[in-house]
Amino acid sequence: MEPSTRGGADIIKVAAVDDHPILLDGIAAHFAHHAPDIRLVATAEDVGALIEEQAGDDAASVVLLDLRLRDGSDIGSNVRRLRATGAQVLVFTGEQRPVLVRRALDEGALGLVLKEDPQDRLVQAIRTADTGEVYVSSGLARSIVNDPRGRVRLSARQLEVLKLIARGLPIEDIARMLHITEDTVHTHRKRAVEAYMKAGDELAGGAGGLVYRAVADGHIDIGPDLPERTRP
Repeated sequence: MEPSTRGGADIIKVAAVDDHPILLDGIAAHFAHHAPDIRLVATAEDVGALIEEQAGDDAASVVLLDLRLRDGSDIGSNVRRLRATGAQVLVFTGEQRPVLVRRALDEGALGLVLKEDPQDRLVQAIRTADTGEVYVSSGLARSIVNDPRGRVRLSARQLEVLKLIARGLPIEDIARMLHITEDTVHTHRKRAVEAYMKAGDELAGGAGGLVYRAVADGHIDIGPDLPERTRP
């Protein structure tokens, strides 16, 4: 998608998916004062709402996507849906878990800007993304993007097992809840450990270390949707 032209100058039209409107107001003001070639044309709290709003000549060529959205939507799906509109996608987030960032990049997002970085980095990132090039905003962002743990892939069943272990359920309860044998539970846990070992992480601390890493990297969340410990 080519930059639009207004008043003889190229204007980069930007949209943002973020559920922090005060932050977006500040970004729009920064563009107006320091980056006249960039204009924030649309904002929404979820991808679906933004796609409905974007149409015609005023559609954005670059979309800023936060990875922490209250609607719980899938990161990969969000990036794919935005890319299908023809826009470039730039991750703009406070999220630092490498698995989640890598998921967005693998689906076509062009880079990462952390919300804690100076606003001029965001300006540079938008200009770069509009040309179809990748931009990473800082040393911290680069370390997140390049973290080998971000490329660790765990199966859906492995994630189910780890979520239940994280809630403190014993192996026998996990096996009964998932309708599998206790040996199979051990196998799923072992394969998750092996996936990390291939990424160079020895996972000190046994099962506890595995669960800690899975949470810290973004594979699982420990939340109220997980079942409570089974009573005897």
